[in-house]
Amino acid sequence: KKDVNTKFIVVTHAQPVHISIGPIPASLANLKNLQYMDLSCNNLSGTIPVAFQEMKMLQHLNLSSNMLSGEVPNRGVFATLDASEIMGNLGLCGTRMNLPPCSHSKHKQVLATKKVIIPVVIGITVFIMSFLLLAFSYRRRDTSTPALEVGPPKITYEELVDATGGFSEENLIGTGSFGSVYKGILNSTLNIAVKVLNLQHENVHQSFSRECNALKRVRHRNVIKIISSCSNLDFKALVLPFMSNGSLERWLHPHGGDACKLNLSDRLRIAVEIAQGMAYLHHHCFVQVIHCDLKPSNVLLGDDMTPYLADFGIARLLFGNSIDSLDSTNLLEGSTGYIAPEYGMGGKLSTKGDVYSYGILLLELLTRIRPIDDMFVEGNNLQKWVATAFPNKIIDVVDNVLLRDLEESDVSM
Repeated sequence: KKDVNTKFIVVTHAQPVHISIGPIPASLANLKNLQYMDLSCNNLSGTIPVAFQEMKMLQHLNLSSNMLSGEVPNRGVFATLDASEIMGNLGLCGTRMNLPPCSHSKHKQVLATKKVIIPVVIGITVFIMSFLLLAFSYRRRDTSTPALEVGPPKITYEELVDATGGFSEENLIGTGSFGSVYKGILNSTLNIAVKVLNLQHENVHQSFSRECNALKRVRHRNVIKIISSCSNLDFKALVLPFMSNGSLERWLHPHGGDACKLNLSDRLRIAVEIAQGMAYLHHHCFVQVIHCDLKPSNVLLGDDMTPYLADFGIARLLFGNSIDSLDSTNLLEGSTGYIAPEYGMGGKLSTKGDVYSYGILLLELLTRIRPIDDMFVEGNNLQKWVATAFPNKIIDVVDNVLLRDLEESDVSM
């Protein structure tokens, strides 16, 4: 049961709720204050409830990748609906967004009653046009209410201050060139990570926009999801799920001389799931995403050690063959040793750059040696070092922790 004051709803097929399969409940139209409703990527069928067009507060609706059919309404939120928000529903028809026209079975009945309806319609039309002209004139004068942005629901600055204890040092969990990350508890129930961007950084506004665009409609178990955002002239922050196990970097290279606790099966599973997340971004996402900065510190681990791709601050979105920014020199903000060498020479951005970074990450998982380790001098690097040892001396480059695991397995057998 939903509260009538609910402002946003996001439903995924992975959630144990009853509205992710079957017809869309028309009762959702009773949520008069609803502003944001995302029902994409589920198994919803049937028609779109016509009552949704009467929801005056609804600013964003995403019904893509379902099994819906029938006519798409034209009024209310549907008047500004984008084609990407209904794509993947082959049975839909309508007059907008290049949809196929609907075939109405009641066409003959309409013709039979047309003579009665036309005079009434003319009178009503005159009245409505007069009313709309007055309403439009009033609306143009009323500029006090800002337009809502399409995207994740917003959280106020005051809520974030309260959640993070005033962005206290004890809640600071990481810093970087683009800003700082704080842990917090939202509404006393939800563990969050708040990524506060450094507004002094010259590319911070582009970074914030890219990360929002890349994450707001992502639906994959190995790509981090954005919970909310907070943005004004003096403050920009992303609200993300808090990952209690930190980054893959922390597990591969623990501080204080602690031993690495990732065994071979852990590393193989993490490698496979990272690849699945990258394949989704490259081939199955709503728009192709090039991460541009894949490395262990940008892979976060959840409570069950599930890896999540994170930090899309310099990501690029690829629309067909057009990239949102063709300047690869900005990618030098990415991490030395992980970015593809051709980017440093002005090479064209592509998913192949991410594949290169993934290869370096795989070598680091195997060897537990960073690509910028001090051992690499005079043109040598991680990939050359491993290639030299392959295949006869490969045991010389494999992480000792993995070798001990293999020896213990042999003894137990």
